[in-house]
Order: sequence, then C-alpha cells, then structure tokens
Amino acid sequence: MCRHTVGGVDREEKQIMVRKFSYGDVERITALWNRRAVRDGFVGHTPESFSALFLKNGYFSCEHTFILEEPDGLGFVCGCTGDDLPAGHERGYFTCLVLDDAVDTPQNTHLLMSYLEKSFLDAGKRISDILFFNPIHLPWYIPGTDGHQHNNAPGVATDTMLYERLLDCGYLERTRECAMYLNLEGYSTPDWVKEKYNALQKQGYHISVFNPVQCFGLTEMLDELKNPIWKKEIEESVEKGIPFLTADFEGKVVGFAGPVYPEKTGRGYFAGIGVIPSFEGKGLGTQLFYALCSLEKEMGAAYMSLFTGENNPAKKIYAGAGFTPVRSFAIMRRELKGANEDA
Repeated sequence: MCRHTVGGVDREEKQIMVRKFSYGDVERITALWNRRAVRDGFVGHTPESFSALFLKNGYFSCEHTFILEEPDGLGFVCGCTGDDLPAGHERGYFTCLVLDDAVDTPQNTHLLMSYLEKSFLDAGKRISDILFFNPIHLPWYIPGTDGHQHNNAPGVATDTMLYERLLDCGYLERTRECAMYLNLEGYSTPDWVKEKYNALQKQGYHISVFNPVQCFGLTEMLDELKNPIWKKEIEESVEKGIPFLTADFEGKVVGFAGPVYPEKTGRGYFAGIGVIPSFEGKGLGTQLFYALCSLEKEMGAAYMSLFTGENNPAKKIYAGAGFTPVRSFAIMRRELKGANEDA
C-alpha cells in the first residue's frame, strides 16, 4: 500500500492511496464501472456479473489489479498474465482502466498504469500489450443500435480519452481495428455470390456445415492455419456438436468459418474465417463469409458484428454484405524493460 501527495498539496488535504484489489471491493468498483465505464460504451454490471466477468476468469489476479482511492473518487486498473497465452512468457495484457470524474487526470492514469506495469515486470514480463489475445473479454454497446452488443474490445477505443492518455504513457499504436455491424433482419445472399458458388462447385469445391462422414483433413487444415484460438474453438465445436462451416475440395477440408450460434444478446457468434494458403485466391473466403451470414440468420441471430484491420482487403467483402463501420480500436504496446522502476 502506498500513498502519494499530488502537486505539492498538503498530504492531509489531498492524499492518494493505491493498493491491490481485494474481493471486498466488488460492490464499490461495480458502482464505479457503472458510473464511468458505461459512458465509454461498455456494458454495465451488477456485482454478480462483474464478479463473473473478472474474478471468476481463470486469468484474473489481484496481483495485476489495483485500486486508487482519493477523498473525491476511485480508480481501477486491471491486467492479466498467463504463460499459456500467446507469447505469455513475455507479455502482460492490459484489460481496462476506469477513473471517477473528480480524479480522472493524466497523472492518475499514469500512476495506475505504473503499478500495473510494475506488476508485469515483477511477474517476469517485458511487454504490456493491448489486443484481442487478452482472455478477459469486455462487452460493449454498438453505437446507433437498440442495445446490441459486441462481446469483446480488442484494444482501446480511439474515441476515448484513455487512448490519448496511453499514448502519453509511452504506448505505441501498432495497428487499428475497425468494428463493423450488420442487422440480419433484411439479409439475403446476393445473386452474384450464388453464381460464383455454382462455378466453384463445377470445379470440385463445396461449402457446407461440417460433416466428418463427407469431409476429411480438418485437423491438418487447422494446423496449417497456425491460429491456436481457431484450432481450440473448432475442435471444441466438434466435441460439443456446435455447427461450423467448411470449404472442401473433393472432400478435403481447405477452409472454415464459425463456430456458428446466436449468443444470448442476439449476436451471431463466430471465431473466424480461414482458408489455407494453397487454396487462397479462389473466392472461398468470400463464399464462407456469405454462407456464415445466412446460417447465423437461419439459426436465429438478430445481428452480426466483427473486427477487421482498417486496411484489410476483406473489409470490402464485409461492406459488400451490408456491414457498416461503427467504431475504431487501437492495438497498442509498451516495452517495459527498465520502465516505471520508481512506482
């Protein structure tokens, strides 16, 4: 537990305390979240749902979660680590930072970040990363919709003050992700997509819900894509009987989309779309995507949302299907070696 005096103000009048989070803080931090994080677009919580999102996540740790207390308000910062996460041996993952209005200053942002970063260094990490590999997923409301939600924020929203503050704290923007949205109510597969699919079928290609009797080579395809998140999701879907789409060439699986199911919010869930390199350039990714939209609607999803790189050529495919950009998120990183040793 440490105390800090701000700007030369007498300690007895203006004293800041930063300490590790304890489980008795849940109600106060949930209230802070609902006062402040909701204004930045995040979904609000009850103490129970807050605990489910953070405390019951296997990667949550009080060692990487801190509370700032001032007479005028509270602050909260959270991160996580895990050697089994992508590059987890060297990375700590920033999750969120929230400050009450009265204490929402650049100094307090830097102070909380310095504690989080020091905790990463103490855990043997040398990088603080802000991207979608973070296993604590923060749902947020999609602007311009009637309460529709996306299930995770892959970075820091660029329309928030926190984005500018993190730049000032030494974080570099590595890339930018565009969030896109589609209301499925009026969706239908365009004729040109159907025509191209008919041509692909004549060449021996098929798009369908995965059936192990009709297709082979799923494991080999997932291994070749080299995405551990996709591999885990699809293999679990096979075990649980959750549908997903595959593209095959004469029965050999060469691509996938899914898994496919509507979340409780009405959002059509999917982990990703992938085609192995030797079969790229044939339009299979486009076919998988349009088939995915159709299957999501068929299974009862009300809408879909996704992220794509601002300069990703696939953005044109999504726009062609009716998706519109709704928000921008920055993927950020800071090298921590020797940083914030005085925290």
